[in-house]
Amino acid sequence: MKGTSRRRRLRDVLPSDLFRRTLLMVALPILFLFGIATWFFFDRHWDTVQRRLAFGVANDLAFFVNRYVADDFPTAVALDWERATLVRCGPAAERPRLQRSSPWVVTSIWAFEHAMDNRLPDVPRQAVGQFGDDLHLTLATGRGRIDCRFPLDRITTSTPYIFLIWILSTALLVLSLSVYFLWKQIVPIRHLSGAMDAFGRGEDRGPIVERGADEIRRAARAFEQMKARIQRQVQRRTAMLAAVSHDLRTPLSRMRIEVEMLDDSPDKDGLRQDIAEMEAMIQNYLDFARDQATEPVRNLDLGELAAGVAATFRHDGVAVTLPAAPLWVWGRADALRRALGNLIANALRYGTCCRVSVRAEERTAVVVIDDDGPGIPADRRADVFRPFVRLDDARNALTGGAGLGLAIARDVVLSHGGSLKIDAAPAAGARLVLTLPR
Repeated sequence: MKGTSRRRRLRDVLPSDLFRRTLLMVALPILFLFGIATWFFFDRHWDTVQRRLAFGVANDLAFFVNRYVADDFPTAVALDWERATLVRCGPAAERPRLQRSSPWVVTSIWAFEHAMDNRLPDVPRQAVGQFGDDLHLTLATGRGRIDCRFPLDRITTSTPYIFLIWILSTALLVLSLSVYFLWKQIVPIRHLSGAMDAFGRGEDRGPIVERGADEIRRAARAFEQMKARIQRQVQRRTAMLAAVSHDLRTPLSRMRIEVEMLDDSPDKDGLRQDIAEMEAMIQNYLDFARDQATEPVRNLDLGELAAGVAATFRHDGVAVTLPAAPLWVWGRADALRRALGNLIANALRYGTCCRVSVRAEERTAVVVIDDDGPGIPADRRADVFRPFVRLDDARNALTGGAGLGLAIARDVVLSHGGSLKIDAAPAAGARLVLTLPR
């Protein structure tokens, strides 16, 4: 149980699609690698350079302060020292208004203050901060306060900026190339999955263009071969059964003529009923096979289609509840009309009224058909979808149907990638729930 819960939590955290998962597998090592490189740079190279620059300026200031306090710093030497070090010092005047420094300058100032603490621990600093392009500080010496200024360039370095630009540019370039190549591999997989899903709904989008890696090409080629075999098998089965059904019409016609030539007897009515039942079965199957084989798949408004089917039963009291907006699904219009018509006719056959409601869910479209009939026992619900099965064996072909209505309806729904199930209606009777993908 713990292992299952951990896997479930991991599945919830990880992205759901293959592209983002693969990108995460590529991006995390890249970001980790560049993060480690950045940390080593700042911890080693930049910190060392920053410390050396700060100690260089601190040594210059320590030399000046020591000579200034000892009054052993001739003017000519002081001028040469100022030109060489770019550090300008003089008696303290009014404290300038120091400005806010950037984070990079603040870290350099911290390094400089640490160096000053090491080189001039006994000389207090009253103000340290940025003033224009210079760093300004006030020192309290034995001969009074002095102000010193020097360019920020002496304690800062442009290496971090150059390093960050290079490392970010490289990371973005590598990630961009990874996204490009991953997308070129994912697109064929998406096309293949879309073609499989469409074929499962009875839609043929034509042959798939083989592209991508060898494994993806082989999968596309295998799918095309499988699709061709399934289509040939379905065509052969449909053609054979249609031919058998069509050929049965000839002996049935002869049987009808022979029955009509018989004298009136109780057996004559029974034979007529048997012939009518066989003709109804054959006609139902021929109509179904013709629609399945020839009708194209297109985008349909399921609510409008259900309302149109219910309108054909307007004299039977069929109530329809439709969604406020169009509910689009891909399917064969005549086949879906036949399926809905069979379901509504079945509900009216065993009940006095029928209620049809159409609603949209997150990824599916649902049609619910309720009746007020006797309902269907739970142990017989799977049987009603079998061909030529009728729950009430006492019904004849004229009152109970041929037993193909629900079988044809379920076959139509399954060919569209949907499902059809039976539940108990809230107010007695049976509830048929038809679900289609959208």
